[in-house]
Amino acid sequence: MVQTMDVEIEGIELQLQADRTMFWPQQQTLFVADTHFGKAATFRRHGIPVPSGSTAGTLEKIETRLRETQANQLIILGDMFHARSSLSPKVCGLLKSFFARHEHVQFTLVRGNHDAQVGQLPSSWPIEVVEPGVQIESVALGHHPAPVPRGASLLLCGHLHPAVRFAVGGEDFGKLPCFWLSNRCFVLPAIGEFTGTHPIRPQRDDQTWMILDDATPSGSTETMLMHQRYR
Repeated sequence: MVQTMDVEIEGIELQLQADRTMFWPQQQTLFVADTHFGKAATFRRHGIPVPSGSTAGTLEKIETRLRETQANQLIILGDMFHARSSLSPKVCGLLKSFFARHEHVQFTLVRGNHDAQVGQLPSSWPIEVVEPGVQIESVALGHHPAPVPRGASLLLCGHLHPAVRFAVGGEDFGKLPCFWLSNRCFVLPAIGEFTGTHPIRPQRDDQTWMILDDATPSGSTETMLMHQRYR
């Protein structure tokens, strides 16, 4: 089971999902960050033996959430692909099939630092690429965390792959990926299955929503969100 948590930030009602996605019901829009499609393919191309299937796994999570929310728009907050070599025939085939299954969805990519290196995406793909700073109502969209632009109340972004170290009762749970709110800048965790995390240092008045996997007695995995406000 994957937990969903309703939150209100700067008067905007959002749904955080423990699978690292975020849904804005009023706009019927699903957000993800740092998919890094094809990263494993790039590693293998350079002779580094890593398992395949990370792109398919990431797409499956996104597809499940699109189906559950009935979102009519998907916005990727940067770093859709890891490198130009990530656009292997297999990865491109997976994306082509994904787009075909969701013809009703509008796809948007906010250009990130890796996207700049990748260059032009296939012209047949139904995805619009925009520069950081575009807004939906009072919400600005970006890739790198930054001060909230003038005229916006909130910035949504990615890039950091944020995580916090968490311990309770003397037991160290290690680094937990998280959503992170700091000074009206809201950073989403990386959804890509083959991505690392970067420890953050939350400051006073920051909030995090940590993602914790827990095995159930039946052998299944329950993925939960744990909210923390820093005083």
